[in-house]
Amino acid sequence: MSELPTSAFQLYTSAEQFQLSLSYRGPFVDELTARIVDISENTIADNLGLPRINRKVSFLLVECFQNIIKHGESNDADHLKDEGMFNFKNVGNAYIINSINFVRNDHVPQLTEMVERINSLNKDELKELYKQQLQENELSDKGGAGLGLIEMARKSGQKIVYRFEEQGNGYSHFYQQVTFLTDEDADASSMNYLDETAEMYRMMESQNVLLQYKGDFSQKSILPILNIVEENLVGSAEQRVTAKRVGHVLVEILQNISKHADAHKGIKDGIFLIGQEGNSIFVQAGNVVENDEIEDFRNWLEELSEMDQEELKYIHKDRMRESVALVDKTKSGLGLIEIARAIAEPWKYNFHAMDDQTSFFSLSVNV
Repeated sequence: MSELPTSAFQLYTSAEQFQLSLSYRGPFVDELTARIVDISENTIADNLGLPRINRKVSFLLVECFQNIIKHGESNDADHLKDEGMFNFKNVGNAYIINSINFVRNDHVPQLTEMVERINSLNKDELKELYKQQLQENELSDKGGAGLGLIEMARKSGQKIVYRFEEQGNGYSHFYQQVTFLTDEDADASSMNYLDETAEMYRMMESQNVLLQYKGDFSQKSILPILNIVEENLVGSAEQRVTAKRVGHVLVEILQNISKHADAHKGIKDGIFLIGQEGNSIFVQAGNVVENDEIEDFRNWLEELSEMDQEELKYIHKDRMRESVALVDKTKSGLGLIEIARAIAEPWKYNFHAMDDQTSFFSLSVNV
């Protein structure tokens, strides 16, 4: 079996400690802010049921995302307009927002002075600085980005973690982390994820990955993910056709995870990636399955991969008729048939043993 374009299993295990991990690389536009908030809000509301925390984290997500738009400079990559990366994760009682964006080197001293000043102030001093800058707006020439940084420090109650890395051609990467703790007595000083974020960005850049999501694959989480992908793919008439096909495959793959993933505490946990490989879009997903299901599952995957379009069309109709009588609709196998019919190349898959009872199933397709 040929190698998968990137390892969903490796990403899943590296993010196993996180209840939610979302990384986005590509153009940063205002419309995406709501999608990012939708995903995070569904997770917080479903897992914790804490509306106050929900509101604060949503506010921080919006400010961080908008800050990238205000501070960032574009870098045109081969396939995606690369403006940096946005990452949001939840581990225990901490919600952590990391971002990477391009800034001009001549802006670095000003940004450094700005963040250091903000980090040196207490809650009351930050409030006064915010009022002052709201009137004078002297901190930034990028449309109030300084006000956003002050608000992030105020709402999170934590210092902003940051660094700069020279990238050449007059630009640097601005790494930033904002941390929100649900337990006010917890210590955030050891929660520095800048290195992990940099490693994730390098992987996504080298593999040309647009979006990586690890978390709950309930129906409420799937919809905003689809919207993010569609909004980034649609452009020309040809791209609209591709986006429609990709969207169809995405629905089936994500629903397949939602139906078949091994649920833990009511959460359908899995991982999903989408990116570009040559002239096609690749979609890769993975989830934990029971070992006693693998043999039948593998046989079904191999059987479908060897069928041509006519055979797939016939078996699709046959399974549609059978599914009407099935009490458990997940047994019909229609999802995998739909995927096999929509993709241009045979899928690639792997099973990685996790323990005596479970394995991690990875599936990758090109559209």
